[in-house]
Amino acid sequence: MLHLDKNKVDFLVTSSMVTEVKQFIQNSQDHIGDIVNQLVNKNITKVYFVGCGSSKAVGTAAKYLLNKYSTIGVDVYTGWNFVDHTPKALDATSAVVVISHSGTTEEVVKSLRIANEQGATTISVVNKPKGNPLAEEAEFVIAYQAEAMWECHLLAVYLVALLWIQKIQPSLEVEKILKDIPKLPNVLTHHIDTFEDKALEMAKGVSHWKGFYTIAADPLLSLAYKEGVITNMEFMWGHGAVIESGEFRHGPLEIVEPGVPFVFLIGTDESRHITERALQFVKRYKGETLVFDYAALSNGLHPALAPLVMFVPLEWFSYYFSVVRDHNPDDRRYYGVVKY
Repeated sequence: MLHLDKNKVDFLVTSSMVTEVKQFIQNSQDHIGDIVNQLVNKNITKVYFVGCGSSKAVGTAAKYLLNKYSTIGVDVYTGWNFVDHTPKALDATSAVVVISHSGTTEEVVKSLRIANEQGATTISVVNKPKGNPLAEEAEFVIAYQAEAMWECHLLAVYLVALLWIQKIQPSLEVEKILKDIPKLPNVLTHHIDTFEDKALEMAKGVSHWKGFYTIAADPLLSLAYKEGVITNMEFMWGHGAVIESGEFRHGPLEIVEPGVPFVFLIGTDESRHITERALQFVKRYKGETLVFDYAALSNGLHPALAPLVMFVPLEWFSYYFSVVRDHNPDDRRYYGVVKY
């Protein structure tokens, strides 16, 4: 097993993330509330989330919330998809939320400029408030100024979606989600402090895996994509794919046999039954499984907050899955190294 100094590995959850999350929750709600007021005043009826990689994944989480609790039109695009196939409905009744940690991602910047040209209301979710195109060219900017990218990206789009819903179509369920968000830092702290040893043992048990299929549904699809594809491939150099639980029966079940690896993310929302059904099928036919169950990890938080909470246990596992396979998760062969 590779021996690394965790303090020198960028790909690692640390307690500083908790402070950043706490500060973002405390400092951003009024600002995001003001942005939402502008969306309402402008009679915005549809929103497009645009990003790449994990930034695109958080857009799917916002889409889940808006579709479940509102009638606001919503879609999610990768950067180049938005540039090459700009939605015909994009106009002054649209909002476009562009997401990029650096604020310089080529196709996301191009998407922002197209949205501005079409008269849409544009919102950037970015790390730094100055010195990058997303911060300087969007009408509204949510600058989180933190390294906890996944958590801050998710919180930004969650708050936009949830506060917007409450402004135009108030929901008791949405109010419950909003009330649980301030409890998030304590739950993250708990998993940072307690899950590391368990994650190491889990990783040791599957060190022979070359990768895995990640199975999830609805609110956890965003995290499944982030961990099962982005993290698995980029950081761990593992072969991976994400399968939606409801689609498992329609094709993917045929690959199940002894030795085929699956990671299941099971939520406590209404879709729990279909992920459990896929899990039982894989077990029946002797596939290899690891299970992350929100019922055991939520600490009582709302089912919709699963991708924020379960991120920490999954990151611990991902880190040690890389380490037990003698790979430094900070290493890159191509990304940022060679011309693409």
